[in-house]
Amino acid sequence: MEAHRKRWTVEEDELLGTKSDRTLARKLGRSVAAVKGRRHHKRIRFLKPWRPEDDKVLGTRPDNQIARLLGRPAYAVGWRRRKLGIQYQRYERRPWTQDELELLGVIPDAEVARHTGHPLSTVMFKRQQLGKPKPDQVKNFWQPEEDKLLGTMSDAEVAKKTGRKTNSVIKRRLRLGIPNRTPARHVWTRQQISLLGTMSDRKLAAYMNCSKHIVTSKRRALKIPAWRSR
Repeated sequence: MEAHRKRWTVEEDELLGTKSDRTLARKLGRSVAAVKGRRHHKRIRFLKPWRPEDDKVLGTRPDNQIARLLGRPAYAVGWRRRKLGIQYQRYERRPWTQDELELLGVIPDAEVARHTGHPLSTVMFKRQQLGKPKPDQVKNFWQPEEDKLLGTMSDAEVAKKTGRKTNSVIKRRLRLGIPNRTPARHVWTRQQISLLGTMSDRKLAAYMNCSKHIVTSKRRALKIPAWRSR
């Protein structure tokens, strides 16, 4: 029975919450109920997945400082760092000069690293520590689920859903080469409406400088037959 199994070790406790209870149970050779019970007893919640940008700051500062930066328990930071074979860093590699500090948040982190010689991970940490914004955050911090919205609705709607500015959405969509399949609502004039059905939808769309589906949708909504060449 589980009650007669060996005691939990410090190493096993450090794994709690880093994987699902079922996965960890298989790894430790314990039952799912035992793992779940131990996690609840230790008041450990499931940890959010580690992102590449999280891993980059590991070892650049003491684990407890990294833990505060990432919003994770210090033991989880230590476990992740050891797993990746990253050496513990007690102190900053070298002092920052005032001129170097003034670059943070003004130019991309990668450029700061090239100009100052500080590792990219150190630059990222220092900028975040000083509360300075990331100047190229639109390019680097879009989530996959946000990218999937691009082109499926108007840029303004994507901006509203993601909490971004419309210009930022447009730049991201163009950078990824995604066409704007649903631009902002077209305002029809009487002259444009009178042309529906008098030429192909494609030709009228080119004349109006809009997408073909806007013309087709409007013609069908008004129940106007499609143009047929004779």
